[in-house]
Amino acid sequence: MNDARVVDDLESLFRAHHGRLVRALTVACGNEQAAADAVQHAFVKAHLRWRSIMNYDDPVGWIRRVAINKLRDEHRSDMRKGRVVERLAAEPERTAQAPQLDDVAAMLEGLPRQQRLSLALFYVDGLSVAETAATLGISQGAVKFHLHQGRATLRGQLGEGDSHG
Repeated sequence: MNDARVVDDLESLFRAHHGRLVRALTVACGNEQAAADAVQHAFVKAHLRWRSIMNYDDPVGWIRRVAINKLRDEHRSDMRKGRVVERLAAEPERTAQAPQLDDVAAMLEGLPRQQRLSLALFYVDGLSVAETAATLGISQGAVKFHLHQGRATLRGQLGEGDSHG
């Protein structure tokens, strides 16, 4: 039963290091729940790759790096969301009349997939044209084209043919 030994080894590693990793990352990020989620995520990834990771010189170091990377990703995502909120707050008259997320999703529903993705990543997630292009695996020119086409279609739907934006 080699699999039972492998699971026991990972479980022992979890018992020995989980609490310490959560405490260290809580101090690092200031949020116990985010730290616990990141450590849990790292242990799940370790479980999925345990046959390789168990042979590493420092499997706990690998788990720690995965958890830290997860926290970094979450931080970057939170920063992007914050920039979107700031951008929307800078336009008070539009914010007061801003459509709800369900309304936006319904408006984008009829657009071709690449236009929907481009508009959602650029306007909702706050990615730059370059970041949107990298995410979708297309050129920046293609992103600009999809944004232009999507906006034109939406203007037509909203009856704003003479938009100045």
